Amino acid sequence: MIGAFFDVVGTIYKGAFWRDISHHNRARKRNRFWIWAYLIWHMAGWPLNLAGLLSQRRWYEAWARDMAWLFRGLTVEEGQEIFDWICDERLVPNLRLDIMDILRDHQAKGHLVALVSGSPQRLLDTITSRLDMEHAIGTTFEVKDGRYTGKIAGSLTMYQGKMAALQDFAAESGASIDWQNSFAYGDSRSDIDLLASVGHPVAVYPDEELKAVALEKGWEIVGEREPRT
Repeated sequence: MIGAFFDVVGTIYKGAFWRDISHHNRARKRNRFWIWAYLIWHMAGWPLNLAGLLSQRRWYEAWARDMAWLFRGLTVEEGQEIFDWICDERLVPNLRLDIMDILRDHQAKGHLVALVSGSPQRLLDTITSRLDMEHAIGTTFEVKDGRYTGKIAGSLTMYQGKMAALQDFAAESGASIDWQNSFAYGDSRSDIDLLASVGHPVAVYPDEELKAVALEKGWEIVGEREPRT
């Protein structure tokens, strides 16, 4: 079976989920302490990252892992309200339509199409339902007694974790994936391991590090990353 695996933020979606979640919670005056804690703590690490005192990998993993703080204390139902809002108000209007055309083409060919992202699993499940997809592999946010704890359960689906999670998915679902003839699409340094694991890697609107790797290895490049404003 040929697979086609898509990262989400930066690949099919132009926005950023941590901003979306923060915006939603601030507008509803919910979890404001954890919003500011998340922003201040991680922005404080930015100078260390620039100075080379904090690895880029640890920096990006912390942003994704600690996004669970934004849900701390919320019920599963309150979390789903956020996910529905993100899909309807943020994601659908800001999809990369050129990449969605590629995704739909893979679906039309009968390939196994899946989202593979460090984003919350329940958010990815909501996205797949909106986009008429079946499979999503993400990071599970821990829930106890019906409320989010602010921690993740299991491993973070980033860097090598993306391929590990995808292999677990294939084993659990019984999918025999032809990796050499499969495709992967990603936009950032955290997607390099996933892209390197398939026969047809595609760098989508890549950041500088991924673009350099793609050029060196002769990977296909689609799109040019927009300048930061």
